[in-house]
Amino acid sequence: MRIKQLAYAIGMIGFVGSAGMAHAADEVQKAEKIEITGSSIKRIAKEGALPVQVVTRDDIARTGATSTEQLLQNLTAVSTSGAIQGATGAGSSTYGLSSVSLRGLESDRTLVLVNGRRVAAFAGGGGATVNVNAIPLAAIERIEVLKDGASGVYGSDAIAGVVNFILTKNYQGLEIEGQTGQPTRSGGGDTNKVALVGGFGDINENGFNITLSASYEKEKTLKAADREFAKSGNRFPYFVNGATGQGNIEGVFTESTGVGSAGTQHPTLWGTSPGTGYGNPLAGSNNCEAQQMFLAGNTSKGGKYCAFDSAPFVGLIPDRELLNFSGNFTLKLTENAELFADALYSKSIVKQAYQANPIRESFLETDSLFAEQGVSNALLFRPTNPNYQIAADYLNSIGAGALVGQTLAVTSRTLGFGGRANKDTAEQTRFVAGVRGLIADQDYELAYSKNESKTDGVVTDGYFSQVKYVKIINDANNWNPWAADGLGNDALKAALKEAAYTGGTLKAKSSSDVVDGKLSGELFAFGDSSVMYAAGGQWRKEEYVTNPSPALETGDIAGLGGSVPPVNRDRKVTAAFGEVIIPVTKQIEGGLAIRHDRYNDVGNSTNYKASLRWQPVPSFLARVSAGTGFRAPTLTDLWQPQSTGSSEQFDDPLTGLKDLQVTSLTGGNPKLKPEESQQWSLGVVFAPNGSFSAAVDLFSIQIDDIIATPSAQEVVSGFRAGNSAYLDKVTVTQTGDISGITQTIGNYGRAKVRGVDLDMNYARNFFFGKMKFALAGTYMTKFDQTSPGGEVSHKVGTTVNADGTPVLGADGGGVILRWKHSLSANWSRGGWGAGVTQNFYKGYRDSDDLLGNPHYVPSQSTFDLNASYTGIKGLKLGLGVKNVLDDEPPVYIPVSNQFQYGYDISQYDPRARFVYLTAGYKFW
Repeated sequence: MRIKQLAYAIGMIGFVGSAGMAHAADEVQKAEKIEITGSSIKRIAKEGALPVQVVTRDDIARTGATSTEQLLQNLTAVSTSGAIQGATGAGSSTYGLSSVSLRGLESDRTLVLVNGRRVAAFAGGGGATVNVNAIPLAAIERIEVLKDGASGVYGSDAIAGVVNFILTKNYQGLEIEGQTGQPTRSGGGDTNKVALVGGFGDINENGFNITLSASYEKEKTLKAADREFAKSGNRFPYFVNGATGQGNIEGVFTESTGVGSAGTQHPTLWGTSPGTGYGNPLAGSNNCEAQQMFLAGNTSKGGKYCAFDSAPFVGLIPDRELLNFSGNFTLKLTENAELFADALYSKSIVKQAYQANPIRESFLETDSLFAEQGVSNALLFRPTNPNYQIAADYLNSIGAGALVGQTLAVTSRTLGFGGRANKDTAEQTRFVAGVRGLIADQDYELAYSKNESKTDGVVTDGYFSQVKYVKIINDANNWNPWAADGLGNDALKAALKEAAYTGGTLKAKSSSDVVDGKLSGELFAFGDSSVMYAAGGQWRKEEYVTNPSPALETGDIAGLGGSVPPVNRDRKVTAAFGEVIIPVTKQIEGGLAIRHDRYNDVGNSTNYKASLRWQPVPSFLARVSAGTGFRAPTLTDLWQPQSTGSSEQFDDPLTGLKDLQVTSLTGGNPKLKPEESQQWSLGVVFAPNGSFSAAVDLFSIQIDDIIATPSAQEVVSGFRAGNSAYLDKVTVTQTGDISGITQTIGNYGRAKVRGVDLDMNYARNFFFGKMKFALAGTYMTKFDQTSPGGEVSHKVGTTVNADGTPVLGADGGGVILRWKHSLSANWSRGGWGAGVTQNFYKGYRDSDDLLGNPHYVPSQSTFDLNASYTGIKGLKLGLGVKNVLDDEPPVYIPVSNQFQYGYDISQYDPRARFVYLTAGYKFW
């Protein structure tokens, strides 16, 4: 419903392109009872005391988004920090997951709903993360974003807020729409999509309706080698890719003595990382390029070493196929009762390819099969090898003659085996059935829902059994690590095929069964108005199951980490809530919601949300709210399989050694405590006429006992600083070097977040047509994260602390931007329309450069254009250009471990300028 008065428009404003007050001059329509996200009380369309941002179907079309993930990135309340995007998955098994993170508080703390009900957590994502790309873009009627956290209605775990996707229903007709787009630069990233929406029957006239939709999307991969800004990880003085190279000599190794032994490093003639070993004969002759490497520098032992530049082999955008179906059914039983059901099915297939697997002794230490089979867990280069003289001459040249004549451990990039390739499949299903209506002037609703997410990982090339690979090379004793293919022996290359592995990795399932009911209406008369209420309850059963393949259970497949055991866990949750809205006076309205959640495994909690709205005149409104929240650890947080693998790279502040990698224990933690939160918001809205509106909302959120996975750098820095929370999480050798760390999920301190949302809209008719202007921005004043030992990271506008070390929680990637806005201007006349949007983010500090100087990413703007034509009945045509100026990304120095280099994957679309065309036709 669109009205001239402030009442409904407040809180609907803010989406770039004319949401809310941009429609304020539209014709008044018949009032109807609706339920807006943030409250379960149905009443005449009217904005309450909580800030709600609405994205309409027209808004979606103007963005040119081809996926739900791309659409949500247009919202200024959405942060890249803590979210998983398509590009984030390069080099890891995310199974095509794309998530949303409000306020930068990570996707686990943003509650995602479809038609007001929960969706199953993504099976391959961990935690409570929901895959938003499983929600079909073509079926979305609108999106409601509750930007106030800890909903007393939907769940106390909505600490950062709620994103509610409302799907199309009661649709009549048949419509087909297609979209094709491609970058103006060569190399890939093309997208093609087709969608179909159909429905028949009218609930009011025929007593029923069936609405169905289907869509298919294909996105082609874009490789880093096809983008100048991303094709190299060796860009001095900004960064040098420290990936394990081919043929670096680690040190002297004592071979296995038989079953039960995997061999040992020499106690003194050994280096713990590429920069502390004995270097590489190719580096000594300045010939690292012969094996697709580069000269990385000097080692602490006196030699030079080569590093592998993995960047050009990485896909910036994976190859992706997405198939979606959705349906909605409504049957009118009586004048005051109806049966309803909706269903959703989504399947995505994501294919990724990236660099060949590395082998280093430290990567093999966690593979227990070496000791069980009596195989040395290092690639050996013995004095009896016919190519040994290459190593001997090099070692003598750097003054390391003590190693000559002894068995050496040498690294490999397995160049002869080729690059890795994965194929990950994800499926999401959802079914809801229920009854709703009116009884004794009270609205009621009762429903059952079944949600399920399944993932299936498969490796298709470049993977192998580590034990078989190492044994074949060591038994042959004739390999040449410095040959062009890293082997120098065709027979050996053929024999290594026996070690190849293709097949499944991990199948996972996350599911929930939910029964919920609610009752709402007028409680009693109060002056000239009435006290409104809602009450309801929910029962749900959650289940988390993982089935690793036999190969994954062994922990012996290169590139897949340590042994992963199966998991089968479930729990039951019950909740009850009550809500009242009290008209204190004609101008003042108060609200109170209370919710009690009980988990059979982690306890229970009662939380509240109180709100107040004051509207002294039709053109002004003030609102305030305060509440508490409670987020229980998810089943994956508690029971995700613990496994030992290799950590991401880190620097040791005590020894000064950089780019270290050691063994790391990761996984769930059954001893986790729930998170607790307190939040408040304060806002005003001013709408002096039907053309202009402005809203300002302040927000504050504090979270205690944050559930998180610490970065390797956080653990090591805390340990070296003597922080008691990390003293039992690091293992050191007799010489004081770090040899292992624990990175299991834990409760890690506190976060305090504060900021301001700004929304402004102006719409006016001119002689040349109708113009609509909109500005939506978010300014973050604070995002402070405190570790259990009291260390504080001030995270706004930076990925590092003042001393250059990564901020707490930096392993998730992304940055808390100080300011982000979207500014748009749209014109329409008759069947024609056109618009321009500026997307702006303020610059920020990232990692120091290699010379130790602070580095800053400058502010950046991109501009998008769109044009449309609807002058022929049933026909819709659209043309758009994203990043019309084809702007390059600013140089970015990553603070967390990522495969891409040269740009911030959380802020920039590597397709650069992207042109798209849409066409649709409604047949009736």
